[in-house]
Amino acid sequence: MNIAVCDDEENIRCLIGKLIGKQEGSYHIMEFSSGGELLQFWQQEGRARIDILFLDISMNDIDGMEVAKQIRAWKEEREEPVWGSLPLLIFVSGYSEYMPKAFSVNAFQYLMKPINEREFEEVFAQAVRECRYLEAKKEAEPRRIPIRIGKITRNVSIDDISYIESRNRKIVIRMREEELESYGKIGEMEEELQKRFFRIHKGYLVNLKWVERYSRMEVQMKDGARLPISKYKYQDFVKAYLEYIAEDE
Repeated sequence: MNIAVCDDEENIRCLIGKLIGKQEGSYHIMEFSSGGELLQFWQQEGRARIDILFLDISMNDIDGMEVAKQIRAWKEEREEPVWGSLPLLIFVSGYSEYMPKAFSVNAFQYLMKPINEREFEEVFAQAVRECRYLEAKKEAEPRRIPIRIGKITRNVSIDDISYIESRNRKIVIRMREEELESYGKIGEMEEELQKRFFRIHKGYLVNLKWVERYSRMEVQMKDGARLPISKYKYQDFVKAYLEYIAEDE
């Protein structure tokens, strides 16, 4: 589980890290000394995985409220849920008057400075339970990815995608009953989708769930499409497909 601690006081970051270390479980801790540093990391890493975020409200450069608003704006832009999604935001502050504003930006919990160890344990345990619940819920639901079509973004279930084709600097997403055309690179989609999809050719990325049959020359999809397979990709494709079948059983 990945945990980020953003506070401009080094002693607070150190304390939170030590308190986390006392809890049961395995946790990867990332420290940020300013709101700007955290936002820069978030932008550079894209949807970098942070499960729990401890965030100081009153920092010198960009305060915690502004960081929370930016994270919420990015989620809304990607049509991701603001409530009931990661990261869980736990505000840390020495000023109780900030508390009402904290929950206006969907904070999960609020810790007062100086941090009480018993209170920290209770809040941390709640956050860990919620993370595990959200992960289980996420795994039970079909994963969705945002597809930009002109000025509109659609959240598409990956289960509905048969294959993705690279065509004239665009990508074409072939679905059950329609095609979506978007500017993008097939290599980026390959990295995004990973295990469930396989790049059988420089121009085609197929959903293993949709594979009907295959030969050394082509892959036939359940929607009837016949796609060429590179001779250099064949062995790796067979291995990936058989592993997918074994996991799905």
